[in-house]
Amino acid sequence: MMHCTNGPLHDMEESIVNPQVAADDKLPEDLPHRRRNAAVNITRTKEALQKIDPDEDRKSSRSNETTAVGDDIRRSISVDKIRDLMQQMESDVMEQVGNQIKLMMSEVLQQLEEMQPGKQADDLFQETTKYSNRQTNFGISTIMTAFGKFDKVLWIWSGMMVSTFGVYVAFNTWAHQRIHIAPKSIQLKMWDYSWLIALIIYQILFIIFPAKSLLIEDLPSASSVAVLMEQVRLIMKTHAFVRSAAPRTLNYKPHTEQTIATICPGFTKFLYYLFCPTLIYRDDYPRTKVIRWRVVVWSYTEVILVVFYMAFIFERLLIPVFRQFGASPLEPRALVLSVFGTMMPGTLAFLCGFYCLLHSWMNASAELLRFADRMFYKDWWNSTSYGAYYRTWNVVVHDWLYTYIYKDMYEIVAPRNKMLSTLMVFSVSAVFHEYILAFTFRFFYPVLLVMFGGIGLILVFLTRKNEQAGGNVFMWLTLCMGTGMILSLYSMEYYARINCPPYQDEFFDLFIPRSWTCHGLSNS
Repeated sequence: MMHCTNGPLHDMEESIVNPQVAADDKLPEDLPHRRRNAAVNITRTKEALQKIDPDEDRKSSRSNETTAVGDDIRRSISVDKIRDLMQQMESDVMEQVGNQIKLMMSEVLQQLEEMQPGKQADDLFQETTKYSNRQTNFGISTIMTAFGKFDKVLWIWSGMMVSTFGVYVAFNTWAHQRIHIAPKSIQLKMWDYSWLIALIIYQILFIIFPAKSLLIEDLPSASSVAVLMEQVRLIMKTHAFVRSAAPRTLNYKPHTEQTIATICPGFTKFLYYLFCPTLIYRDDYPRTKVIRWRVVVWSYTEVILVVFYMAFIFERLLIPVFRQFGASPLEPRALVLSVFGTMMPGTLAFLCGFYCLLHSWMNASAELLRFADRMFYKDWWNSTSYGAYYRTWNVVVHDWLYTYIYKDMYEIVAPRNKMLSTLMVFSVSAVFHEYILAFTFRFFYPVLLVMFGGIGLILVFLTRKNEQAGGNVFMWLTLCMGTGMILSLYSMEYYARINCPPYQDEFFDLFIPRSWTCHGLSNS
């Protein structure tokens, strides 16, 4: 078998399989015939060998199986190595990505700490996390702080009410004594002008003493607002009572069918007027038959819920943003971002204040006093002009301004002059709004005075003929922007007064904003 494998037969087979071996030799002419004979001989030789050793095919197949198993083992080993390599690569990539993210976050936090609004935003996030994960406060601490010293508020309110009752006593004395004085005499004129001067002095003192009392007692913000709004309400009430009842006294003529009772309204009518939800004096008002106590309870419950919601808004969205103002420089872009950032919470606070006072509180008081006229506001949200908005959003105050300011200016002071009458209405309203804010925050910062008495008046004339839907969009857009600007600027000044040193002159410190000079605006 070995001889046949390595002998001439093998050489012939090699020459057939690899014809290039003898490529340089001269090929014989009968080469094709010889190749066919060699192939036949090789086949016969293999058959003979199989007869000699019948296990040759079995060994060959076993060798092939062993080779296949080895290939499978090598393939499985290669797959495991590749899998391990890929896992190692994945872990390395994830580690590098994590390191890059940490590096980016550290850089971002470092940049945020350098700029004030970012730090405030981080404070807001930390504040929200604190309230979300540690405790549920619902604004209770803010309400307790804002309405602190409420017993002092009640004492100041009691003093204002007693002095208001004194107005009725003085008016009753003036009305009943003047009928005994000769008509068109010097004594009558002196009597009337003396009581008029006394009324003016009383109104001035009525403004001074409650404001001074809240400063002495150092009342918190919400308590100060309560005192100041009640003070303004009583001033408007007394002015409306005197302005409505005085003409009948002046027009009274003795020896006529008029009775003395018509000279001055009764005290019960004056007392009911002081508490009913209207600023226009009438001897009689439409009344309901019964008190719906369920409506009363639910309306006052709404007042409490809205107060808590407003405290929640201030705690989460406003106080964390502005409480560090003045501790570091403020960039111009931070000012713009703070204005736009307070548009949403400012609008929410505005809507909550509207609903709390003009809907819930007014309806509760009206139901409790059986006051039937519930037209406290109209659909101001559909207004297409600022003139319509000012006439409909607070009907109670608008009616007082129109009856006792606009009409008196238009008919008596400046006859037939609509421009001057309108200007006087806006001036009075803007001054009293700014008065409340100035004594609430303890500084004079006439943002509302300019926005309401200046820009608001201009918008009234610019949008008075606009009745299209776009006017309503413009009204809402400018209202939200104005509310955000007012709230942002007042908040900045309020916390600048806390975080910044005062000016040397105490008087000028009340009128010069600290937010303009405390660290200034950065030029970067």
